[in-house]
Amino acid sequence: MSLCEKSFKQLNEMIEEVAYRFFIAKRLISMRQRGEILEEDNPPYQVYLLRVEKAYRSLDERERNLINNEFFFQNYQNWWIGIYSKASFYRFKKRAMLRFLEAFYHG
Repeated sequence: MSLCEKSFKQLNEMIEEVAYRFFIAKRLISMRQRGEILEEDNPPYQVYLLRVEKAYRSLDERERNLINNEFFFQNYQNWWIGIYSKASFYRFKKRAMLRFLEAFYHG
């Protein structure tokens, strides 16, 4: 099943998983920098972190704002009220999720 065929809920869950693993990778890198973990150069979690960052950078400003506020650094719930109508928010969010996942998996 291609990304375009996935439901809004499935796309949301996919990015939630990417974000969850992103923060684990960041924690592992921090532990490695403090010498708590001794590993080879370029461990898989560092590669993962770079893939997430590259996918994020491939988005335009509005898409980055949506992905950041919804999945990575959730400032507050309903942050988008006053910026978007409900329909516009969900339309833009779906487009941002698709573009992020496409860049993450195929970029």
